[in-house]
Amino acid sequence: MKATRADLIRWRQSGAGALGNALQGGLIFWSMGLYTSTFEDEFGAPRARITLIESFLSIGANLMSPFVGYFVDKWSARAIMAMGAAMLGFGFVVLSQAGTLIHTYTAFLIFLPLAALALGVMPSSTIISRWFRKRRGLALGISVSGSSIGGAIFPIIVVGLFAAFGWRTAFLIMGASLLVAVPFLYWLVVDRPEDVGLEQEEEGDAAGQELTAVDQVDWSIRELLTTGQFWLQTLISASLLAVTLGLLANLSLHAKDMGLSGTQTATLYSILAFLSFGGKIVIGALFDKLGLRVTGLIVAALMVTGLVIMYFASTAQAITLACIPIGLAYGGVTPMWTNMIARGFGAKSYGRAIGVMNPLHTPITASTAPLAGYISDTTGSYELVFLIYIGLVCFAGLCMTRLKPPQHKSLETTS
Repeated sequence: MKATRADLIRWRQSGAGALGNALQGGLIFWSMGLYTSTFEDEFGAPRARITLIESFLSIGANLMSPFVGYFVDKWSARAIMAMGAAMLGFGFVVLSQAGTLIHTYTAFLIFLPLAALALGVMPSSTIISRWFRKRRGLALGISVSGSSIGGAIFPIIVVGLFAAFGWRTAFLIMGASLLVAVPFLYWLVVDRPEDVGLEQEEEGDAAGQELTAVDQVDWSIRELLTTGQFWLQTLISASLLAVTLGLLANLSLHAKDMGLSGTQTATLYSILAFLSFGGKIVIGALFDKLGLRVTGLIVAALMVTGLVIMYFASTAQAITLACIPIGLAYGGVTPMWTNMIARGFGAKSYGRAIGVMNPLHTPITASTAPLAGYISDTTGSYELVFLIYIGLVCFAGLCMTRLKPPQHKSLETTS
């Protein structure tokens, strides 16, 4: 009976992680294009200014990331996740009252990035790691898949609320719903097994295996910053993340130019999210089978294929077709990033490496969305944007061919 109760509470943590990732992924990142399209209609500003909300979100998240990570370890991941839901609710309430674009920038610089971090991978993965050993990989996989599930569901809901109540009232409804959900999320999450008189899951068949040489290495921040492979990984991940974030923010605007309705546009985001869910599973498995370089090049090839179709697309059907390879590639971007770090710098230095790398992404990830909007404002189309994005992905692919295990001074041979 005790074992059954323990398993139920363990898997409840994985479900809570999936819920948190669904909320932050579906309502922030996957719905971003719906917000930019709505704000363009409301404020009538150039797209370069409208899409700055993506830049402020990226800047805010990258600056707050080290602090959120610190408090997850030192304080309570449970409280952090509940706070994330509250911040998301407050952010939507602020957006509902926005009279100018400056007001929207405030929400996307302060409330929404904090919500994205506090509801996302950092706290949920920390909690799951405390509960699981033998089935940790499966539990983490269920948790991170929540983002794609949220992306398939929430854009349709957001469009429906916008159409039924107007965007201001819709944001109020969304904000109030999230604030009401805070106590439920707090109840759902349990920081540690010992908090409820239980123990961490026992090891599986691999118990007793020694850590690999890579996992034993403790990289200092200075060593990371003076290692060429760290910078190569940073360039690859920044380029791929810049394209995914930039396209998410501008796809709705491009769809509007093509004459697609709000429902059709929301469907595009749902298709991207649904296929990214499959991409996470399939491409994640390919990393184990084919390695980083080959699988990374597959991700790049899928992305380029979709962007080329998008460049030539002149109908709703063609844009939908382009979303198929792009969605699969989206599913591979995060596994590519996390696998590069984990396999290159090991479990002992993983948090440090990703914490240092995140802010270094900012110059690229924060600029691509408003740059795309500016190009659309000045040229009247997104054709040049797609060519730039194709170039960025090709650059990332070229960098992938140079990937190799970084050599730490404490290692005698390359792992």
